[in-house]
Order: sequence, then structure tokens, then C-alpha cells
Amino acid sequence: MRRLLTLALACALPALAQEAAPDPLEAAWPAVVKVYGAGGFQGVPAYGTGVIVDARGFVLTSWSIALRTPSLRVVDSEGRSYPAEIWRADPGLGVALLKLKLPVGGLGGAQVQLEPLALGRSEDLSPGDTVYTLGNPFGFVYGAERVAVQRGVVTTVGAPQTAARVEKLPPRLKRLILHDAPHNPGTQGGPLLTLDGELVGICGRIVESRATNTLLNFAVPAELLRDFVREAVSWRSPRPDPPRDRVASPGPPPRTGLRLLRAHLVRSPMAYVERVVPESPAAAAGIEPDDLVFRFAGRTVRSCRDYDDVLAGLEPGREVEVVVKRGPRVLTLRLKLEAP
Repeated sequence: MRRLLTLALACALPALAQEAAPDPLEAAWPAVVKVYGAGGFQGVPAYGTGVIVDARGFVLTSWSIALRTPSLRVVDSEGRSYPAEIWRADPGLGVALLKLKLPVGGLGGAQVQLEPLALGRSEDLSPGDTVYTLGNPFGFVYGAERVAVQRGVVTTVGAPQTAARVEKLPPRLKRLILHDAPHNPGTQGGPLLTLDGELVGICGRIVESRATNTLLNFAVPAELLRDFVREAVSWRSPRPDPPRDRVASPGPPPRTGLRLLRAHLVRSPMAYVERVVPESPAAAAGIEPDDLVFRFAGRTVRSCRDYDDVLAGLEPGREVEVVVKRGPRVLTLRLKLEAP
């Protein structure tokens, strides 16, 4: 009888220890917020996720054109809703820093206590490591409900061109973390966490691999975000537009003189050229009406939205390659971007 009891206790002890052990994600929950921006953009969700990285109300999230709205709002883990503004945007890196407009004197007389999550060491990640993502898939969570947890494995850490040949990345993202944790609209901007709950990246949008013709999930490594956050939180006023020497601006994109045919469809239409402005860069490049643009600046274009995304990440003065289909022919043209 004693031997049976000893055996039963031996079997139960690991389970008891596991129940008593602290959840490594517990420290992350209060720092994860829901972000609600502008709707109406084809293929761009008006909701996302963010991470509080400074107790003064700074939220790190994935860059999206949906953030550019005066009605931008953030909901914290307690269900409290705050108006927010873009404090610093870096589309070339694929991230933005938001600033919550905290109420003077707190909420109901109580001071708002935000619990930030510090950026960890993404340099220590290796393929095969288990990671977690926290996010708001499909915008189902509106109040104090916790966001969804997804588990995955790191598949690649490093330059995107060395392994998967990933397309449609932010232009200055020279290093990334590829993982297989499920990714849905609304989870972009959420944290990528290790088994110990360390913040090692910010989830971006789904990208495509030319090597495997598959969709991949990626995160911007924490090592690329430290300087961005450190510099931005030290400012006294918002600077939503990056400096002029940086690639990409959330303001007007470079001028091409190329007008696409944009039908009002449920999905963004293919990038057919409707009109070419005379004496414009597009006219000088030899682009003609009815051309179908399917590669622009080295990236595949499947829709007008893809074209807009690529153009928003380019700087004036740059000469880019444009591949168009004109009837049965495929032409490669050179187009020099002008200032807007």
C-alpha cells in the first residue's frame, strides 16, 4: 500500500509543480493592447495589436495606413479605451510608435498604471525555438477579454534573401524572424515571445516566399527596434513622418504619373494602367494605358493595393524596374521616381 501511495505521489508531483509554476506569459498580458484605426482600405484591417513599451503610454505596433486617422484608439487589458496618436512612424522598418492620451488626474480620480514590457534579446533566437504570439485575430476582442495566444516554432532568423527569398517586406528590414505561429488579420503588431515571456519581436503582416510560393509569418526583431523606441520616447512632441534621409514616409508617395484602373470591387483589382500623365516619369519610361503592372521595384504586384504598398516604401530620385504585360509581350522598363 505504501509503495502504491509513493508511486501515486511521484506521478502527481510533476503536475503539481507545473500548476504551481508561474505562467511566463503573465507578465506580458497587461502590456498587450488592442489597436483600432481607420476602415475603408481594401485589404487593410482597421484593427490590430500593440505592446506597451513605456509606462508613459507609448505603444509599439506594426505600421499600417489604417493608423493615420484622428479617431485612432487603443484598448488596454483592463478594457480601458484611450485616444492615441502616431508618435513616430517608420514604414521602412514596418513599425510605428503610438502615444496614448492619458486622462489628466487618471480615470475616476485614480491614476492610470500601465505595465510596459521591455524589449528582449532577439539575437539569442535560433531555428527550432518555441515562440508565442499574442494578438486580436479578426477583431473579436473589444473590452477586457484577453487576446488570443498562438504557439509556433522559429523557422528562420536572419536576412530574408538568404533563405526564403521573401517578398513584400518593409524596404529597410534587413533581418527578420520567420515563424509558423498562426497569423490572422488583427494579430499584426502583437508581441513575439519566448518560452520565458521575453519580448523578442513585433509581428508583421503575412509575406510571400518566392522560394516556396507559400505565405509566411514574420516578426521584426527586437534588436532593430531598440534604437527606434529609445529615440522616439525621448521626443517632446510627435513626429509621425520619418526624417527625409530615411526610406518611406506616411505622407504623399513619390510621383510616377501612372494612374491605375481602380474599380469599386470587394477585392483590390489587378494593376492595370488607366492613364499615363504626359511628360511624367511613367511616360518617359514608356508605360502605356492598358499595360498590366505585375512587378514593381523588384516586388510582385498582384493588385492596386500591392502597387500602393511598394510605392509608399520608395524614395524620390530612385530609378526602379517596372515589368508590364502589354498584349502578348512582357516588357521591362525603367522608371525614375520624382518628388510628389
